[in-house]
Amino acid sequence: MSSARSPRVQALLTAAVAVIADEGLRGLTHRAVDGQAKVPAGSTSYYFRTRQALLAGVVAFIAEQEVADIEAATVSEELAGAPPVRQVADRFAGVLAHWLGPQRDRTRARLEIILLTARHSEGELGTELLRARESFVGQAQLLATALGSPDPKEGGRLVVAFAEGLTYDGVTRPGPDTTDRAALRQMLERVLLTLTR
Repeated sequence: MSSARSPRVQALLTAAVAVIADEGLRGLTHRAVDGQAKVPAGSTSYYFRTRQALLAGVVAFIAEQEVADIEAATVSEELAGAPPVRQVADRFAGVLAHWLGPQRDRTRARLEIILLTARHSEGELGTELLRARESFVGQAQLLATALGSPDPKEGGRLVVAFAEGLTYDGVTRPGPDTTDRAALRQMLERVLLTLTR
């Protein structure tokens, strides 16, 4: 499915993400999505004939949204004159705060799906999410280059690995500090500073 999907399909996929976040992948059924979306029974199966098709739709939906978040990341206005490292850290922190705050359900669903694709031979499902991750890595490598990293490729992957660790920590240990952009920025800034040494 493309990003040109109808509002009805968007609503069903958003509901499916909420179901996965609340009940795990075992809870993902057409009936559960109908209930979460508050639509007549059979609505989800009309658009997604099988559970596999529904799951593939969710994966593409999550990947599209996360790539869009990464590409739209900006620096906070108050940091417009800050050192480049702080600005880069703030951009990443903004994305993570969004994923662990307003988009927490989507992040939980993504982690559930990643574990599924790691355990089973469902590589085609993981491809979309891998593409989203590589977009994140690509942005990190460009930023590492701009900061003067001697090895931008490795530096970018290090930053993303650290960001993924913060994401996992924020999902499994929720609290105000896990969605605080300033706190996330400080941690990311420490990692970024190591790239320029």
